Amino acid sequence: ILSVAKEMTGGIVQTINQDKYNVLVSEGEHIYVLLFIDEGSKELNKIAKLIAREFESKFKEELEELIPDPSVFRPFITELEAIYAQLFRVDAELLSKLIPEVTTIMNVSIFEKPMNHQVYSGPRDSFVSEYEHSYNEFIIKLIETQSDLTEKTLDFPKRAIIEFMDRVIILEDLGTHVLTIIGNDRDELINKVKKIRKKAGMGITRK
Repeated sequence: ILSVAKEMTGGIVQTINQDKYNVLVSEGEHIYVLLFIDEGSKELNKIAKLIAREFESKFKEELEELIPDPSVFRPFITELEAIYAQLFRVDAELLSKLIPEVTTIMNVSIFEKPMNHQVYSGPRDSFVSEYEHSYNEFIIKLIETQSDLTEKTLDFPKRAIIEFMDRVIILEDLGTHVLTIIGNDRDELINKVKKIRKKAGMGITRK
């Protein structure tokens, strides 16, 4: 970890992969933050940077001197809890409206943001069931790519439609979550998504 840290400049984040251990190393002006993780996500990179920034901001004066008693940093736990709370958010009210409307529809999934954990998986046809893992990885990459483009262009598309081989994938951005549906007919899927939004009282995205 120290050898990697010595090579870092400019507050970047590097990942150390060793056996089952994964460590994000984020460089601040005075400190290094080590974030031990069991999954990869660009959001975790942001969190590692945020921890370094918030810590140095809170303890700016203390970090300019030798620190005989590290217990002075103990109150930072409160800030850490707030930072981690940004990662894991599930909109229970939204899901309570949404899930009853999709339980009978094939190939629907719901992912929370920003970590893109799957929080709902409905009935599958045989093809999607066979390639479920590959589809989920592909969809998560699409969600992350769309998020990156949104940050760079400041354009906030509510719906993305991807035709992949003989399948159509729709990603519907619901704010705190993303609904996805896979099928063969583009127009049929769009109509299903519109009906889901309407029945769940969410309005219709016109695209």
